Amino acid sequence: MKKNLPILLGILFGLFLSTLSAYSFEEKSSSKTAAINNNSIKETVSEPVAMTRLTYTAKIAAENQTAAKESTSENKNVSAKAKSTVSKTKTSTTKVSSNKLKPVTKGEVLDWWKSARYTFRIGDVAKVTDIKTGKTFKIKRTMGSNHADCEALTSKDTQIIKSIWGGFTWDVRPVIISVRGRNLVASMSAMPHAGVDAAPAYKVVSNRSGGYSRGENLDVVKNNGMNGHFDVHFLNSTRHKDGKEDARHQAAIAWAAKRK
Repeated sequence: MKKNLPILLGILFGLFLSTLSAYSFEEKSSSKTAAINNNSIKETVSEPVAMTRLTYTAKIAAENQTAAKESTSENKNVSAKAKSTVSKTKTSTTKVSSNKLKPVTKGEVLDWWKSARYTFRIGDVAKVTDIKTGKTFKIKRTMGSNHADCEALTSKDTQIIKSIWGGFTWDVRPVIISVRGRNLVASMSAMPHAGVDAAPAYKVVSNRSGGYSRGENLDVVKNNGMNGHFDVHFLNSTRHKDGKEDARHQAAIAWAAKRK
C-alpha cells in the first residue's frame, strides 16, 4: 500500500491540474464572450442613436415642408374668404327694393406700396365711381410707379369725367376703384398731361398736354378724347416729380375712409 501511495498522489495531482486548466480556459472563454457581447451591445446601441438623429433631422425637414404647404394653403383660403366676404358685402349693400344697384361709395383702404399697386395693375381696366355724385366711368391704368397713371377708356368716359369735374382740372375728388372683384378707396384728379392723343404712344413729341415740354408721348389709349393721362392716388402713394405724398389726395382718401 505504501508503495502505491506516490502513484495515487501523482494521479490526484494530475486531476487537480486538469481541473484548474479547464476552469482557467472557461473563465477566459467567458471573458472573451462577455467582451464580444459588450462590443455587440455597444454597436447595437450606437447604431440606433445615429439612426435616431437622421430620422429626427428628416422629420424636422418634413414638418417644415408640411408647415410651409399648410401656410400657403391657409393664405389662399384666407384670401378666398376675404374675396368672398367683399363680394357678399358688395351684393348686400348695393341692392335696393327696386332691384336697382346703388353706386358703390365704400371700399377698402389699401396701402399703395404693399397692396394697391398689385391689385390695380398696369393694363387693368377699372370702373370708377365718383363718391359724391355716384356717377361711374371706366379707366385703364397704363403706367405709373409712385401712383397709378390712367386714361379714360373711351370718349364717352371722358365726357362723364368732364361732367363730374366741370372740365379738365387738377382738382381732386374721392373715388372708388372697382377692379378684380374689389372696391378700393382712391383719389383722382382730372387733368390729362404728358401726352398727345393723335401721336403714337412713347414717340418723342412736342407740345405735350398739361404744359409738359418735348418728351415721350405718354398717351396710350387712343381716340378717347383725351391727351395724356391723369393721376389716381391711393394711401401713401407719392408724386413722380419729387417722391412726396400729395396732401390733397391723401386728405380725399382719408375723407372717403371715414364715411359710414
